[in-house]
Amino acid sequence: MASQTMFNNSPNILNGNDPKNVFATNYSVEEIERIINDFYSPTSQLTVSQRQQLNSILECLQYSQIAWDFSWKLLNTNKSSSVQFFGAVALCNKISKHLSELDDNQIQQLFQQLIQRLIFYISINSKQITIKLVVALGHLILNMMPDKWKNGITAIIALFTQSQNEFLIEHPEKGHLIVLNILTILPEEFSRIVVSKAQRASIRAELESQFPTVLNYIQFIISTYNQTDILSKMFSCLSKWLEFGISIIKVESLFDYLFNSLNNENIFDDASNCIIVLFTSPDALKYPPIFSRLLPYVLQLESILDQSLMIGDKEKAECITKLITQFGENLAQLIIQMAITPNQQSQTLAHRFCCLVMKCTDMKGQYPVEEACSELTFSFWYALQEEVTSIDDDDKRIILLELFRPYFERLIEVLISKGQLPDNESIFTSEDKETFRCYRVDITDTMMCMHNVLGNRAIEVLANHLLLAVEQNQSWQRQESIIQLVGAGSEYVPLDENQILPRIFLLLPKLNFCNSSIINATLMVLGQYSSWLGHHQETLQNCVHLCINALSNPELIQSASIALKELTMENRLYMSKYLNDIFPIIKNVLENVQVQPNDRIRCVAIIGYILSAYPSKIVIDHLNILLAPEVNKLLAYLSETNVDQNAILRKQNICTTLSFISVLITTIGYCGDQSDADENEQQQKTAETISEIPEVLCCVLRDLTPILHLILKQYADDSEVTEKLCEILSRTVTTLRESISPILKSLLELSQNIGPNILHAQFLNFVRNTLLLFSQDTDKQMFNLFIAVLQRFGYLFKGDIQWLKDHVDIVEDFANFLIQIIKKLPTVVHHCPNEAFVLLFQFVKSGLQLHEQTTLRSITMFTSNYIEYTKSNQRAADLLRQNGLEIVQILLKCIGGASPRHLVDTLSLPLFTLSKLYIDCTSNWVQQCLNDPNFPTPSPKRHHREALIKALTSERTSRANFKDHINTFSSACRGIDYSGTSSTRNHS
Repeated sequence: MASQTMFNNSPNILNGNDPKNVFATNYSVEEIERIINDFYSPTSQLTVSQRQQLNSILECLQYSQIAWDFSWKLLNTNKSSSVQFFGAVALCNKISKHLSELDDNQIQQLFQQLIQRLIFYISINSKQITIKLVVALGHLILNMMPDKWKNGITAIIALFTQSQNEFLIEHPEKGHLIVLNILTILPEEFSRIVVSKAQRASIRAELESQFPTVLNYIQFIISTYNQTDILSKMFSCLSKWLEFGISIIKVESLFDYLFNSLNNENIFDDASNCIIVLFTSPDALKYPPIFSRLLPYVLQLESILDQSLMIGDKEKAECITKLITQFGENLAQLIIQMAITPNQQSQTLAHRFCCLVMKCTDMKGQYPVEEACSELTFSFWYALQEEVTSIDDDDKRIILLELFRPYFERLIEVLISKGQLPDNESIFTSEDKETFRCYRVDITDTMMCMHNVLGNRAIEVLANHLLLAVEQNQSWQRQESIIQLVGAGSEYVPLDENQILPRIFLLLPKLNFCNSSIINATLMVLGQYSSWLGHHQETLQNCVHLCINALSNPELIQSASIALKELTMENRLYMSKYLNDIFPIIKNVLENVQVQPNDRIRCVAIIGYILSAYPSKIVIDHLNILLAPEVNKLLAYLSETNVDQNAILRKQNICTTLSFISVLITTIGYCGDQSDADENEQQQKTAETISEIPEVLCCVLRDLTPILHLILKQYADDSEVTEKLCEILSRTVTTLRESISPILKSLLELSQNIGPNILHAQFLNFVRNTLLLFSQDTDKQMFNLFIAVLQRFGYLFKGDIQWLKDHVDIVEDFANFLIQIIKKLPTVVHHCPNEAFVLLFQFVKSGLQLHEQTTLRSITMFTSNYIEYTKSNQRAADLLRQNGLEIVQILLKCIGGASPRHLVDTLSLPLFTLSKLYIDCTSNWVQQCLNDPNFPTPSPKRHHREALIKALTSERTSRANFKDHINTFSSACRGIDYSGTSSTRNHS
C-alpha cells in the first residue's frame, strides 16, 4: 500500500515526536499527495493508529515552511478534490499564522497568485476551494492594512469589477460575488487575526474609515442587481459589518430597502436575518432617535404577519414574530422611555408595539400543532418586566407599573388560555407532547415574572379567573391551567398573605376533578405552598386529606407523595396528628411491588418526618412494622442461589432498600425549624422527643449492622451498593452527630470491610464527616481512618497517570476531600507517615497533567493548599524541596503547550503559591528549567523567560497580574508572540 510507504518514510512522526516540533521538509509533492489521498479515501483500510499518524503528518505539513511551495502545486485541477482543498487550507493557514516568514516582494507575488487562482476557481464553480481562498485573501488584506496597503477596500472593489480578465468581463456578476465575499470576510475574520494590540487597533480604524466605500458599493449592488445569489451575499456582507460594530446611524439610508425586502419571497430569509442583526446592535441606547424611527417599520410587519396567517404560512409567521419580539426584547428600555415621554406620538407607538406583541402571544391555534409564534414572545415580556422592576426611582417605577399593568394582567389571561391542555391529546405526536410540556414550563416561568412585577395583584387576577371558572363550570382544562399558574407564585406570595390565597384554597374542593391532570396540578400546588399552609393551619386542615387519599391512586402517587413530603417536612408537629390516617395507606403503598422506587422513598420520608415528632415507643413500634418487611427482603435477596439470573434486578432491589433505610434515618432525625412550633406545650413535647430520637436510631442501626455486613460479604467491591451503604453511614453521622458514639465503632468496622477499590464520594463523605466530629479524640482509630483513605487511593493509583485519566470523577472527589481535611483538620494530616506525604506528591505531579477542567481545578486547589500546609510540617516541607523542581517542570511544560490553552489560568495557581511561600526555591527551580532554550518549547524568546522570572520573584505581583504573565508566556511557547509576530510553528 502507498500509505505503508509513507509510514516508512516518516521516522520522526513514528518515533513519537510532536509533529508540530518537526520541520516537515523531507516530503515531496507526490508524497504529500499520496498521504492526503490515503487519509481521505473512502475505501482506505488504515488502522486507527495509522490514521492518527497520517493526521499528525498533515497537521505538521500545513504549518511547515514548505507549505508555501506545495500548496500552489496541489491547487491543480488534475489532482483530486481532497488534494486541492488541502492545498487551499494549507495556504490559508500559512497566510493567517505565518505571514511574517515572507518579505514584501514575496507578499506582493503571493497576492497576485492568489487573485489569479481565485478567479480561476470561481470560473469553474468550485465553491469549497473558492471560499477557502477568499478567507486566505481576506487575511492577507487584513495583515497588509493599513501600513502596506492604504485604502485596500477601494482597490479590491476596482480590481475585480474593472478587471480585464476575460472571464470577469464576460461574467461581471462573478466579480461582484468575489468582492462581496471578500467584504464579508474582512469584518468576520478580524477577530481571528494574530497581531499586536496596536496593529489590531490600526486595522480596525482602517476598516471603519473604509465603510463608506463599502456602503456605496452595497447601494450600487442594490440599484443594479436583482439576482438572488448576489443580494443574498449583500445581506450577509451588511450583517457582518454591523456585527463588527459599524454604527447603525451609518446604515439608516438602507432602512427602507431592508424592510421592503421582506415582501420579496426570494430574499425574505436573508433580509430578516440582517434585520435581526440590526435590532441587536449595541447602539440602541446611544442613538434612541434612530431606533425610534425603526419602530414604525416594525409595526408595519403586522400586515405581513396577517397575510402569512391567512395563507397558512407558519414558517413566515414565525419569522415575522421573531423579528417583532427581537426588537422588543433588545429595546425594552427604549419602549419604556417612549411610553413615558411627553411626546404623544412616541407614547402611541410604544403602546401599539405592546399590543402587537400581545397579538403574537395570543396567536390563535393549539401550540405547537397549529401555531409556533406565541412561545417566541415570552422573552419580550420578561425583558419588559425586568426593565420596569429595575427602575430605582420609586415614583417613576409606580408610573411605569400603572402604564404597563393592563398588558401584564392581559398577559395572565392569555397564559391561562395558551397553557390549557388540548381537548383531544391524539392531535399530538410524542414529539409534540414534549414540545408542549416545555412550552408550559416557559409559560410558568413567564407567570413568575408577572408575580414579580405585579406582586399580590397577580395572584388576585388568578383567583378571580378561578372563581369564574368554578362558578361557570368552565372546562377542567382551564381550571387546571389556572392552578398551574397559581403554583408559579409560591415563592412570591408572603407568608402573612391572608386575603387572596384563602379564597383560592377554599375553591379547590369545588374544582372539576374529572381528570388526573387537574388533581396532579392541585396536589403540586399544595406542596409548593407548604410553608404558607404551615402558617395558615385552618386552611391546611382542609387540604391534607386530598393528599392522603391520592396516595392510593397509581396515577396520582407521584404528585401526592411530593406534596405530602413538603407538607410534613415544613409542618412536622401539625401533620403528626395524621399519623393514624397516613400510616396504613403508606404501608400498603410500600407493600405494592408496582410502586416506583422514587415514590417509595418519598413515602418513607413522609412517615419519617411524622414519626420524628413522636416519643421513642411509638417510633419503635412503627419502625418495626416498616423495617421488618424490608429486612426480610434484604435477607431474601442475599440468600438467592441463582446469582447470575436477575443479578441486575437483585442489586437494584438491594439499593432501593438501602435508600429506604437511609431516608428513614435522616427524616426521623430531622428537627428543622417548624412553622407551628411556637406553642410552648408543643415546644416542650418536641424537645423531649428529640432527646429520645438518637437512642432510637442507634438501636435501629445496631440491629441492622449484621445485615449490612452480610451485604458487604457479597457486594464489598460493588460501587453502586457500597455507595448506598456509605450514604447510610454518612447520614447517620450527620444526623446523630456526637450521639453516635455508642455505635461509632460498628460503623467504622463496616467502612473497613468495604472493598479496597471503592473510593466514591459517599465513602469520602462518611470519612470526612466522622473526622470533623471526632478528630479531637486521641483514639488512634480516628487518625487511621484518614490513612486508610490514602492507602485505598494508593492501591488504585499505583503512580499510573492513565488511571487518573480514566477515573477523573474519583480523582476530583478525592482532591476535594483532601482540600477539606488539610484546611479544617491539619492535625489529622500531621499524624501521617512519610509514605503518605510521598503519595500526595506523586498525586500532585501526575494530577497536574490532566486535561479535565473541573478535575484539574480541584487538583490545583489541593496542590496550593498542600504547599501552604508544608509551612507547618517539616517532613512535608523537606519533601516539597525534593520534589519542587519536578513539579515546576511539569507546570511549565503544561503551561507551555502540553495542556490546552483554556487550562493555563488554572495551572497558574500552584506556581503562584510556590512563589509566595518558597520564593527563593521557586526562582531557582524556574531558572533551572528556563536555562534550557528548548524548554518548554523553543518558541519563547529571552525577554519572555526573563519576564516570567521577574513576575515570580516580585513580592508585589497580584494573582490577576501573575495570571496575565503566565498567559503571555504560554502564548509565546505556543508560537503566538503577544507583541504581534507569530513564530514559525503554531502549538495552539
